[in-house]
Amino acid sequence: MKKLGNILHLSNRGRIILRSHQTPALGLSVFNSRKKKIGFIHDVFGPTKDPYISVKIDAKNSKNFENRVGDSIYVPKQAKKKWGRRKRKKN
Repeated sequence: MKKLGNILHLSNRGRIILRSHQTPALGLSVFNSRKKKIGFIHDVFGPTKDPYISVKIDAKNSKNFENRVGDSIYVPKQAKKKWGRRKRKKN
């Protein structure tokens, strides 16, 4: 697991906002320090060097994130499968 960043605050829509030193892929799963899935990356915005990341929380995990400001958030080391068409295999 790679550290993505620390929780800055919760948005009005109930999403976690954090700041990172890397730009992750959209749709990538997000985990807490106990390796429990919290949600997925919904949006990346702001400056390219240190972007802000919006994480959409799973419905079952939506409680008590106001008390977790400052906690670390992690993403898996392996990237998720790429979206789009697959390339043709050569014989």
